[in-house]
Amino acid sequence: MSTVRGPLAFPSGREYQEALQNTAVCFRDHDLRGAQPQANKLGLPRPISGQFASVFSLTSADGRRYALKCFTSHVRDQQDRYEAISNKLSGIDPGSLSQPWRIGFDYVPDGILVNGSRFPVLKMDWVEAVTLSNWLDHHYTDSAAVRELAERFAQLTTDLATHDIAHGDLQHGNLLVAQDGTFRLVDYDGMFVPALNGRHSTERGHRNYQSPARGDDDFDSTLDHFSNWVIYLALHAVAADPSLWTRLHEPDGEYLLLTEDDFKDPAGSVRLPTLLSHTDSTVRGLAEQIKALAWQPLSLVPRLSVAVAPTPGAHIPGPRTGAGRRPDWLDGHITATTTASDPGVSATPSGSLPRRYTHRRMADVLLGLLLPLAVLTPSALALSELISPLVTALSYGGTLGVTALTTRAARGSRPETKVLRAHLSRLREKRRATLGPVREADQLKRERQEFDAAETARKSQLTVAQTKLERSHEKAVKTAEKKKVQDQQAIERDIASLAGQRRTTLDRALASYRKEFIDGELRKVRLHEKELTGIGRSLVQALAAHGVRTAADFTGITLVSSGGRYNNVTGLINTADGRRLDIKGIGANRARTLEEWRGRQFARVSSRAPSSLPAARRQSIEADFVRREADLSRRRLETETTAQRAREDAGKKLRSGLARLTSEDQLAARHASQQRQQFAQRAQQLGDPHGRLAAVEAEIAAARRSARALSSLRYLRFALIGR
Repeated sequence: MSTVRGPLAFPSGREYQEALQNTAVCFRDHDLRGAQPQANKLGLPRPISGQFASVFSLTSADGRRYALKCFTSHVRDQQDRYEAISNKLSGIDPGSLSQPWRIGFDYVPDGILVNGSRFPVLKMDWVEAVTLSNWLDHHYTDSAAVRELAERFAQLTTDLATHDIAHGDLQHGNLLVAQDGTFRLVDYDGMFVPALNGRHSTERGHRNYQSPARGDDDFDSTLDHFSNWVIYLALHAVAADPSLWTRLHEPDGEYLLLTEDDFKDPAGSVRLPTLLSHTDSTVRGLAEQIKALAWQPLSLVPRLSVAVAPTPGAHIPGPRTGAGRRPDWLDGHITATTTASDPGVSATPSGSLPRRYTHRRMADVLLGLLLPLAVLTPSALALSELISPLVTALSYGGTLGVTALTTRAARGSRPETKVLRAHLSRLREKRRATLGPVREADQLKRERQEFDAAETARKSQLTVAQTKLERSHEKAVKTAEKKKVQDQQAIERDIASLAGQRRTTLDRALASYRKEFIDGELRKVRLHEKELTGIGRSLVQALAAHGVRTAADFTGITLVSSGGRYNNVTGLINTADGRRLDIKGIGANRARTLEEWRGRQFARVSSRAPSSLPAARRQSIEADFVRREADLSRRRLETETTAQRAREDAGKKLRSGLARLTSEDQLAARHASQQRQQFAQRAQQLGDPHGRLAAVEAEIAAARRSARALSSLRYLRFALIGR
């Protein structure tokens, strides 16, 4: 076991995850030893992975919760930096801060044991809060709350500036919003404090919040100035116009309203023009500020403070002294802000339409005279009985018809009527022209909804695929471990049985060795009639003729009874090679004589037989068992190697699969981003067609109300009485 003393390969997030499965072993810290990590669906410690570290949530035995930051890459003088940051932050009077944004932490140099080596960790107090982007997802429609949060952010930047501190990576993930609406700052890896003056930055912060001009040499108290403006602009813009959050911010997007591309190329930006042309003057001013400061050196970017934070109509400070002019190349890319004309405004406002007829013409006067004649003339003729009732009725019809046609022609020639008709005609044309964009906007909305649904499904499928890979990996690892244990148990049994096998083998070898000696000695003792009472030379010769010449040539005699009346008993010679000889003349007595003779010879020879194996033979047997035990031990070690290889193969398969999914996801995310940009461009080009249509409809309604004041009856009255 070694302790970290210099640069070395840091564990991956997955290796930290494996180590954290046994916190009683991997930690020395009193609070962390035996702590319970927060687990994922698979029961494994759940990491929150970042660019340079993985963060785990652990709950100690006494119920306290910590965020543990495990570094995945080496940072030079990391411990010195954290000590300087800790000293600075701990020395600040909490009462002097606008809000409790500081988070307590301990840098533990040998905090965790992974793969036999100890690595540093950052043990942080757990914060009950949500990220800024998550907070906006749920509160963007509450303008008052967002405006208050914007001011709290401005106060936070003042706190940092007052103490010459720069966070270095202010962004939506490092700005947490607590339940009381105050900020908490996390991730102090890139923080600047005066004690670190003269050193270089260890990171450049989130690209969607940093000036394109920021470099590694930028490391002082001005480090946050640009990102302060970016974040404040986003908060103020959403407070002024909540719809900007859904129009400019993508769900799960790694930014608020503007991205790195908007800073690098304002002329090609899709989002920035929306803010530059916004009706809220402060939003426009802040957007102009961002555009002007994008390529300024950080040291010249003005500080955002409560004092300079703009209110509607207030002056927004430009670059600080020495930075009053933007780079020459940028001049050609920046156009003056113009107020967009409202396509819904008519050339003839409804309020200026004529409300009545004025100034009777000769035609109006003549029509006024014709009206009484058209009624009175047929009546006079009928009363004087100059015309019949039928002709009277026809006369009424004729005069009234002529009067109506005349009235219509005269009314249509009135300038008031012409102005109204022309105005309505223009409005109807404008409405027809607006219906196309409205249909396009509806189609765009449907496409965005379908796209968002497809993206949600894709991300869900990605999660399922990742989970499937992780479960497959877990199953493979468990299978390898189970087989290793089974194989090792079988080998252990074989090793344990070797001692008994060794004893048995030695005993058998000794018995065989003694048998060889006894058989050899018995072959030296020949049958002779002088030692065999009752057995003559002829029977000895008969035995020799059948191969029985020595005590070693037979092992005993079997007596066989013939039965019957005489019940004769015959002795059968059992030879050493397994035969059974029936030699004439061997009855029960002679058989007993032969067996007793052989028994005496066997006892005599056995007493002289060796009681132990020769050393060479014993050593040979012992060496064979040593070799067999060594072979089993080697096989036992091989089970670990085999299991390790299986785990590595499973790990490679998992990493390969996750890398493939990540690559596919990144490709899909790029396509999705391009698609969203296309949606945004189309929406930008369409503007607000529904609003324009509503404005046109309102003007048409107003024009129709004016038309009622210029009706035919009103005109007849005007023709008759002049008003």
